[in-house]
Amino acid sequence: MIIKLCPQRRDDTLAVIRAGETLMLNGEAFDLSAVGEGDTLPRSAVSCEWFAGDVERTDGELVVTLILPNPWNYSQEQAFPVDLISVPDGEVVFPKPVAPLDGVPGEEEPVSFPERTGVIDWTQLVTKAMKESAIQAAQLAQAKADLAARNSKAMTQIARIQDRIDTIGFGIDIGEATAGDEAEQAALLVTLKAWKAYKFALGKVTAQPTWYQAPVWPIEPPIPEIIAAPLLSEAEAI
Repeated sequence: MIIKLCPQRRDDTLAVIRAGETLMLNGEAFDLSAVGEGDTLPRSAVSCEWFAGDVERTDGELVVTLILPNPWNYSQEQAFPVDLISVPDGEVVFPKPVAPLDGVPGEEEPVSFPERTGVIDWTQLVTKAMKESAIQAAQLAQAKADLAARNSKAMTQIARIQDRIDTIGFGIDIGEATAGDEAEQAALLVTLKAWKAYKFALGKVTAQPTWYQAPVWPIEPPIPEIIAAPLLSEAEAI
């Protein structure tokens, strides 16, 4: 067990006893054995003012953050406490205050507390599986959003290019298209095919074994400049 300490200036005292995975704080017992590897028990789930943070289990060890009450004559060790590592069973030893100027105080009488069971709302426990599920859901949502944006852009470009090709075709049909118009149409037909191939490839992204954690996106074709067509807005070009 690792106990992190959060110093606070206060005149009450905290006595802590460890018994396996149970911490007894001023006589109130909190059994934390249900916190599994990678789980997080939020601070709000523990009905005890001495807990100063979430309870977690990392690499098999419980990590608990407790308030360290600092008396008026607190020491540097109390003001800037180090983490208590590999805390053994029994009474937890906290940093001591400095001796008053009028002499060295004698041993303090131990304070006894009535033993009682602390209240923990285990419905607030965030398990490792829940964390992983939330990460996966966020990854899936982001991948779907990226795919939708790429598909929308592809459709916009396909429609834009196709419209210009059709317009030049009208000129060819009525015999008014120039050689330059016909060359532009030929070039746009190649570009249109590339954008259609890109759109088709986007339809296969979700079948990839790495979808949705690490999708491999097809390379987007270049956007052609069509002088006779309305210019793309900045948002459409992204």
